[in-house]
Amino acid sequence: MRFNLLGQLQVHDEGRILTPQAHKLRVLLAALLVHHHTVLSIDVLIDELWPQGPPRTALQALRVYISQLRKIVHGGSSRGELALVSEPPGYYLAVGEGMLDLAEFDRHRACARAAREEQDHRAALQHYRAAARLWRSVPLADLREGTLLKGAASRLEEAWMTAQEERLSLELRHGTRRGEVIAELRELVVRHPFNEHLHALLMIGLFLSGRSGDALQVYRTTRKYLIDELGIEPGDEIRAVHQLVLDSDRSALRAVGMWTA
Repeated sequence: MRFNLLGQLQVHDEGRILTPQAHKLRVLLAALLVHHHTVLSIDVLIDELWPQGPPRTALQALRVYISQLRKIVHGGSSRGELALVSEPPGYYLAVGEGMLDLAEFDRHRACARAAREEQDHRAALQHYRAAARLWRSVPLADLREGTLLKGAASRLEEAWMTAQEERLSLELRHGTRRGEVIAELRELVVRHPFNEHLHALLMIGLFLSGRSGDALQVYRTTRKYLIDELGIEPGDEIRAVHQLVLDSDRSALRAVGMWTA
């Protein structure tokens, strides 16, 4: 059985689609998956299912939803690797290895960072790319009514952005896909216009591709946007990148926390 959270919630089992149709059942499953192997109390689950205030029948309804989820979980092909467990003060979902995209995403990120610490950039890139492939779209987009899933979605988006920045930095350093990476960065800066690190990476990619004029234009556009929208000047990192482009000094990349090219 396979559970996907990095996008719309999906449940697959040997070619069958088992994703619950009922909204509250999907909310309950997503909450248990996000906190897999961790007991969520009955009160927490009720608050997540009814964030505007639970009905008098909330506990009874929760038990019905749990029963319905058990039929999905225990009726699949992953017997022994997957279990919905009752344990005071609530419930938890035990998920086997390779069954949850979120767990794989976290594992690849951890392996990538460990490889970077060992200066094994090829292995790091392999893990970062594997993590990126797991991300289908905005996670939990239709399931964010309650505090628990709202917080989880925010943490996931932050983790994804950090992993993207780390991956793209390594991609630029090794230069095998700079054109594709520049295109990715152009898309990301449109979606995240206040993320100065992304703008700095885009400038570096353009500079290393022999497009210093385009890199300087990115700086001018970014500076104007920050001043017009926030009333602030760009930060130290992007100003340092601007200066190294002006100086045409690749060795200065080390000074902005990048590398010596």
